[in-house]
Amino acid sequence: MRKFVAVLGLSILPMMAMAAESAPVSNNHYFQEFDNQFSIGFGGTYGNLSNAYGQNSNYGTTFIGLSVERLFDIGLWGRVDASLMTGYSNYNSTNQNAVTGPLGQDPSVAGINFKLGYAFLPIQEHLLVTPYILLGRNTNLTSNSLNNNTSPSGGGTSQLNSNVTQDYFWTMGFGGRVEYRINKVFELYADQGFLYNSDQSQPSSTYTPANNYQLVSTVGAKFNVWENLQLGLQGFYSYNQLSGAVTSAQQYQLYQQSQIGGLASIGLNY
Repeated sequence: MRKFVAVLGLSILPMMAMAAESAPVSNNHYFQEFDNQFSIGFGGTYGNLSNAYGQNSNYGTTFIGLSVERLFDIGLWGRVDASLMTGYSNYNSTNQNAVTGPLGQDPSVAGINFKLGYAFLPIQEHLLVTPYILLGRNTNLTSNSLNNNTSPSGGGTSQLNSNVTQDYFWTMGFGGRVEYRINKVFELYADQGFLYNSDQSQPSSTYTPANNYQLVSTVGAKFNVWENLQLGLQGFYSYNQLSGAVTSAQQYQLYQQSQIGGLASIGLNY
C-alpha cells in the first residue's frame, strides 16, 4: 500500500507542475503591467473665472496628486485619485471680485474621487476601452463660499476661524477611458468624464448654491522605465457651467469656468 501511495505521489507531482506552467494568463495582463500601480505627482493649473456681468479673471494653482489603480483579471477596473492644493495665484489683481476674502476662487483645495468600470479588449494586447462611473467628495473652498455661507448671526461670514467643514461638493457622474498599449514600455490613454457637482456649503438665503455641470478631458502617457518603476505624464482640460441662475446679490461674483493643467508623476507597479 505504501509503495502504491509513493508511486501515485511521484506521478501526480509532475502533472501538477505541468498544469501550473500551462495555466492560462489573463487576457488583461498586458494592460495590468500599466494599470496596477500607485503613484504620487506634482501638477499645476491655469484657469478662467467669469461672472454674470461678463467680467473675467485668471488664476493659477499648484497641487500634489496621489493615485491608486487596479485592473482585475475579470475585467473590473478601479482608480482612486486624491489631490491637495499647494499654491494659488491671482493674475488679475485689479479685479476686486477675484481677490475678495482670504481665499481664491478655485474651489478645489482638496478632494478624492473614485472611478469604477469594466474594461473591454477590442484589440488584444493593444486597445482597452473602459466605461466607468465616478463618485467623489471635493472641497468648495472659495471666497464666495466663505462669504456666502450661513453663520449663527445669519448671513455670510468672512472669518478665518469659521466652520467650513460643510464647504464641499458631492461629485458624481460617468465617463469613458481608452488605453493604447504601444509595447511593454509605453502606453497612451484618453479619458472623458461627464460630472455633476452638488454644493453642500449651505449658502445664506440671498445666494443660490454653486451646483454645476463639469466636463473633464484628459490625455496622458505611462512609461514603465525600469522593473516596477513607472513614470506618468498627463494634461487635462475642464469646463464648468452653473446649473442654475445666480441671484442679484451674487451676480458680481466670479465662478470657475474653465481650466487647463498638467501632472507629472512617479510610481510603482504591483
